[in-house]
Amino acid sequence: MNFHFRQFLFAFFATSQLACAFPQSNFKKKVSSAIEGQVVFMQDNGMPTKGKTTFKGRPLLTKVYIYKSLLLAQLEDQLRENCSKINGVLVETAWTDSNGYYHIHLKPGQYSIVVAHQNGYFIPFFSGREGVAYINIDAQKTTILNITVNDNASY
Repeated sequence: MNFHFRQFLFAFFATSQLACAFPQSNFKKKVSSAIEGQVVFMQDNGMPTKGKTTFKGRPLLTKVYIYKSLLLAQLEDQLRENCSKINGVLVETAWTDSNGYYHIHLKPGQYSIVVAHQNGYFIPFFSGREGVAYINIDAQKTTILNITVNDNASY
């Protein structure tokens, strides 16, 4: 056997043994649990008008807050979907980008989501009579939640 052929065989067997030592599944991209979406601001008249397209709101540059599941009793100065302070356990925050998009990695579980708005917080929805915007994050899935800050809009 010539010298180059022996080098080739050595390299081939060495890499094939190395490939067997590391299962291919280790090289796959791991999927994590997360929530993402777009935050838009809606004001003025949101009623559909004949002959005009419905305005969907403009992207909002703001901060998104994730808390451990909140109850209404944990909100201060709450008036409809706004409050001035939250007495809860903050888990994670993220800024939206210039298009209003956010993405937050979270462990699986139940959380509450609110958005910074007018020197306080905007609550996008209520969960039952006592819950504040509950979101459920499943293992290795991305939850999509678009939020419309619409406290200044009329419909």
